[in-house]
Amino acid sequence: MYNIDHFMLAGNNLDSLSQYFTDLTGIAVANGGIHPDLGTHNKLVATSSDLYLELIAPNPASDTRTGLRDVLEQMAQPHLHRFIVQGHEDHFPAILNAYQRVGIAAEVKHLSRQTASGETLRWQLLMPAAVNEYGMFAPLFIDWGAATHPARTLPSAPCSVVACTAGHPEIQKVQALWDEIGFNMPLEFAAEPYFMVTLDTPKGLVNLRA
Repeated sequence: MYNIDHFMLAGNNLDSLSQYFTDLTGIAVANGGIHPDLGTHNKLVATSSDLYLELIAPNPASDTRTGLRDVLEQMAQPHLHRFIVQGHEDHFPAILNAYQRVGIAAEVKHLSRQTASGETLRWQLLMPAAVNEYGMFAPLFIDWGAATHPARTLPSAPCSVVACTAGHPEIQKVQALWDEIGFNMPLEFAAEPYFMVTLDTPKGLVNLRA
């Protein structure tokens, strides 16, 4: 959907975040892994498409400090934190330049995590600063390279993405950035910025909101 690879549902504790999601949707989460370079760990949820959900939180067993971890630790309640767009490393320099022109610091990280089966997944992630003027409207971009996409190995789950909707008071500003970085989805005027994903779950329609 709109070339989105996956969504981050974030919180300050992974066990609590997983229970929150299961209570909300009736869906059990699958094991993910540890991100040694980010100081985080995750669990995952498959959907009826190649798009999946990532539940991410600080890893208390790690002493790695990053901007992402700092933001997650300060979350009082779970919420939709970021969306990650399918990308290719050849396009990353242009995206970095686009972010720089609007004052967003960004970098490309070579990341990895070990799966429950012992496989090590490696990928490249273009990450805007965890705190920036555009917030969630400055997406991350991921290039999985030769790695197996997580959606292909996740256990099936009774979860479908029904809609992705977004609103912002400065539509032209956001749209100009999206046009430059190569991302597009419907964007409506809203007095306050919002991003929402609607899921069809065993407990009915559920809205995850940023």
